[in-house]
Amino acid sequence: MSFLTTVTGSYPRKEVQKDTLRKPSVSEEESFEMIKWAVKEQSDLGLDIITDGEGYRENMYWFYQLRLDGVDAVNKKRKDFSLGGSTEGVDLSKTHGTKGFGIECAVIKDEIKNLKTGLAKKWRTARENTPSHIRVKQTITGPHMLARFSVNERTDLYPNDISLAKAYASVITKELEEVINEGCDYVQFDEPVWTENVDETIWAAEILNEIIDKFPNVDFNLHVCGGNAHRKRGFFGKYTDMVEAFKILKVNEIHLEHCSLHYSMLDVFKSWNFDGRISLGVIDQRIDNIETEEDISNAIKPALEYFPKERILLTSECGFGHVPIDIVRNKVKILVSTAKKL
Repeated sequence: MSFLTTVTGSYPRKEVQKDTLRKPSVSEEESFEMIKWAVKEQSDLGLDIITDGEGYRENMYWFYQLRLDGVDAVNKKRKDFSLGGSTEGVDLSKTHGTKGFGIECAVIKDEIKNLKTGLAKKWRTARENTPSHIRVKQTITGPHMLARFSVNERTDLYPNDISLAKAYASVITKELEEVINEGCDYVQFDEPVWTENVDETIWAAEILNEIIDKFPNVDFNLHVCGGNAHRKRGFFGKYTDMVEAFKILKVNEIHLEHCSLHYSMLDVFKSWNFDGRISLGVIDQRIDNIETEEDISNAIKPALEYFPKERILLTSECGFGHVPIDIVRNKVKILVSTAKKL
């Protein structure tokens, strides 16, 4: 059998959109056209598992925050973030620097409720426009990231990030119910800020488990990256420093960076006997150079010491949303062709 291939989540847009970060500017009709185009692109390239491309999102956190009561995602306030780990051995040309960074975040003003993303209809559109032999997974930004990327002005309602994350988890659960009722059986949580704050990963994992427990017939995947906005890594916390959180996770699949890390990601499995699948990041979406068959083969070999072939999915380390479309196509083509040969 061949290795299965997938994508992380985001896919480039067919056309570069105007800035949508301050307020939604993609209509429902436009979002469905984006989805139809993205799933055809991915299907035609030969991927086994795809997403809807996420092209309709403002970004991975404002997409939710702009559509929630109690959250002001228009009048944002600055919040600073740390590197969350050592940069020793890191190629700093592929990062956002060594001093951390600050961004504008949504502000908590009242009770978080009434999430209105329309993801159920979006997933259904993706499914109906994708060949039946290809799986369509639903990507969801996790509650830990949404809490961290918020300025909490209502500590009377949410005393700390744990309670804030639980509030986000509650509205996410309701959206997931609608998506799963449409027939979705494969959900991926994206939690990049785990690598910014590894000390919070145990409670973050417990909150994810509370969501997962509500949907026993769904495959759940967790993607943890280094916060790769605009093709540069932002956080440097190591997977080996969050292994206790991984051990309690109830996911069926884990999706981790691999090929470009300055340390061996696979060391985490020396103490974590994970019996699910691994989505292995063998493509570096930060670089324009196209990987070779040999590059991909060499990246896979050490993973085979921990996982049998049938439990390894081949993918990129993170999303392709900011990568030029021609580069994406060529990277996916070599990924798919290599997977079929090995």
